[in-house]
Order: sequence, then C-alpha cells, then structure tokens
Amino acid sequence: MDDLFRLITQFLHVFAAILWIGGGFYTLLVQLPALLAAPPAARGPVSAQIAPRQIFYILRVAELTIVTGFLNLFASGRAQQLSEPLGSRWAVAILLGMLLAIGLYALVRATVVPWTQRMLTLGPKGAAGDAAAAAEAGQIMSRLRTIGRVQLAIGTLIILAMVTARLS
Repeated sequence: MDDLFRLITQFLHVFAAILWIGGGFYTLLVQLPALLAAPPAARGPVSAQIAPRQIFYILRVAELTIVTGFLNLFASGRAQQLSEPLGSRWAVAILLGMLLAIGLYALVRATVVPWTQRMLTLGPKGAAGDAAAAAEAGQIMSRLRTIGRVQLAIGTLIILAMVTARLS
C-alpha cells in the first residue's frame, strides 16, 4: 500500500508540474502572440472566454503540484532528510524547488490574477474607443509579458532543482 501511495503521489506531482510549467510556456510562446496578432475587436471576446478558464486551470495545477510535492516527501520516506537543510545536495535542491514553487504560485496570485481581471474590464472599454482604457490595457499586457518571462525562468529553475534532487 505504501508503494502504491508513493507511485500515485509521485505521478500526480510530476503530471501536475508538467501541466503547470508547460501551461506557462504555452501561454507565453503560443497563445499570447496569437492573441496579440488578432484584430483588437476579436481579442476581447476571446480573452473573456480564455482568461478565467486559464487562471482557474493554472492555479489548480499549481496547487496540486505543491500539495503532492509535500505528500511525496513523506511517501518517499525522505522528509527527515530536510532536518539538515544543507546536509545533502538532495535537501538543498528540494528546499530550493519548494521555495521557488510556492514563490511562483504567490507571484501569479499577486500579479497575474488581478492584472488579468483588470484586462477583462478594460478590454470592452478600449474596443469601444476609450483611449485611456486602451493605454492602460497596453501597459498591463506589457507587465503580463514580463511576468510571464519571470515565470518561465522560475519554472526552469524549479525543473533544474527537481532533476538535481532526482539525481542526488
């Protein structure tokens, strides 16, 4: 039974992490450029459909990744190794990965969620000719692109930490 619990938690952890970090890469490298290439009048309706679903999806897979990561510590029997955080390369990599994952989740909650909600409010106003709304929307899009790049960098560091832990 312990092996089954470990297998399930490890699978769910890795699968959710792939969806979380991969979803970020897809959004920044595929979806956002395609959305920005669309005519402004089409962006609003499409964004209004995609954004709430995407935010919900990203937050849930991030939460699943973090929870199953903690469960995996106990399922693997290695949680006690974290009592000496600098005692092994594995402990350093796991702690670094955990801190980065929680930090990334907090960053998305604090920036991407409210900015996206604001974009959904500004979109119709900008499309209706409100120059101030359109200008603010452009600023928020720029911030979202920047924070997206930061997310990808942090996600890459998390993957590096987990690979390092796995090989330790």
